[in-house]
Amino acid sequence: MFTLHQPSDWAPACAVFDCDGVLLDSEKLWGQVQAQMFKHYQLELTPQLEASLVGVSAGDLADRIANLSPLKASHPGGPSAFRDSVYQQVTSTEFEIIDQGVQAIDGALELVKLLSSKIPVAVASNSGRDLLTKKLTSFGFDQHLETWVSFHDVPAGKPAPDIYLEAVRRLGYTPDQALTFEDSITGMQAAIQAGTRCLIYRPDQTPGPLEEAGIGWTSSFTDPAFLAQVDRWLGQ
Repeated sequence: MFTLHQPSDWAPACAVFDCDGVLLDSEKLWGQVQAQMFKHYQLELTPQLEASLVGVSAGDLADRIANLSPLKASHPGGPSAFRDSVYQQVTSTEFEIIDQGVQAIDGALELVKLLSSKIPVAVASNSGRDLLTKKLTSFGFDQHLETWVSFHDVPAGKPAPDIYLEAVRRLGYTPDQALTFEDSITGMQAAIQAGTRCLIYRPDQTPGPLEEAGIGWTSSFTDPAFLAQVDRWLGQ
């Protein structure tokens, strides 16, 4: 299913993709790992807390765990050292996930190829620099990108707009000329605050407030109606 609600005469000069949940089917697996980590640090991962963690950076996740966990009181190095140990655990686990069955979203690589044949394309992700590079090179996205921006490259990660602003700047355009792709509230807030036109990827086909906030939404990157709109944007 594909829905678009934006001026028909607008076309993007560049495109910027989120990574996890948009290019790679990693959000579900990462959610399972988060649950294990919360249990390890003696925390309950409530549905509300789990929802609030979608799309956050490793640093933000480590901050959340370190602040909430009762184990911080007994850590020999104090709160700061405890937070650092949590962060190391989070980042090492993220690297392991890439080798645990993560796959590219159906049609995502083909979409990036199609767009990059006409306009410059970037990725803006809350992943760390080394992890993001591994993700993009492991699945062949890097060959079709002008650049990619991680939370290490900007003052603040999503939901701050910094990552998208930097990606668009590197591509040589202004935010209002950029088409962005997101799947989470955290990412959507970053993309919209940056001034880009955000399209929501929602594979479960249940549109709601998240989709209404962007210029539209699609349940699949192989949807014929969506691909026809991409062709129109590209002037084909």
